[in-house]
Amino acid sequence: MQRLEIIRGGSADPTGRRGAALVAAADRGALVRLAPGRFVDAERWRAADARVRHLARIDAVDELIAPRLVLSHESALALHGLPWSGEFPDVVHVIDPRRETSQALRLLRKHPGKHRPTRLARAPSGRLVTDLRSTVVDIALTQELRRSVPVLDVALRRGVDRTQLGSELEAKSAAHGRDRARFAIEFADPRSGSVGESIARVALDEVGAPRPELQAEFHDADGFAARVDFWFPDHGVVLEFDGAAKYRDPAMRAAGLTAADVLLQEKRREDRLRRVPDVRQVGRFGWPETQDTARFRALLLGLGLPLEPRRFRRIR
Repeated sequence: MQRLEIIRGGSADPTGRRGAALVAAADRGALVRLAPGRFVDAERWRAADARVRHLARIDAVDELIAPRLVLSHESALALHGLPWSGEFPDVVHVIDPRRETSQALRLLRKHPGKHRPTRLARAPSGRLVTDLRSTVVDIALTQELRRSVPVLDVALRRGVDRTQLGSELEAKSAAHGRDRARFAIEFADPRSGSVGESIARVALDEVGAPRPELQAEFHDADGFAARVDFWFPDHGVVLEFDGAAKYRDPAMRAAGLTAADVLLQEKRREDRLRRVPDVRQVGRFGWPETQDTARFRALLLGLGLPLEPRRFRRIR
């Protein structure tokens, strides 16, 4: 896992001379100050993705905070390499086993850990971190479905047992978010092909689409025709989520294919699907539809999919 080098001054420099030079470099914009006496190269910071930047925040505070604190929530998620959409928080999330209430500090968000059963693992630094099971349940309790379901999908794919997730949830004392977390654990599916497909599946449920089969395979007279993202057998509808990633895939370029070549391949694949007797409609949608409820509903209704109210809708 990629990490940014933490440049240390402050307590790591008893003379104070190096610390003063680092502060001056941060004032010039050459360094980014993440914590007292802890810096990273500004150019590398800007080039890093959101996960790598958050890992740098964790590394920057690791030597500055009490050993009893346990990395948790989004910070534990980053360490476990779980999917996350958008930016990570500017603070490091920890559980304090001595606290009964939350506390928001400049560098830390402390969650209460007194009387809380928590499954633990070790971070690369040696600091305690919530284990995979406990981490994904914390995310399910605190995050909307579009963020928690991709995390749970990956956890199930890594071998975490759904029943154990339910037991972990019931062992936690948190009251807020429990119903949503139970739903997310039940809704999670290890067959989801990507983070985009996981979010797309939540979007389908938000507008009341029937539950689809995932990664269904179709064959015709010539053999294997396609594996599809979403299949609605009662309605004969195939639905594909097009996040456009395939058109930028390095493997595609290595094979000498252009985006136009891939588009042609997709058209031929869809033509084969339409000739399969059980398939009546083939539709596509992407990120714009998942963000526009009216547009998405119209697309699904146009394909012949019935829609009904759902309990958990997106909170805007």
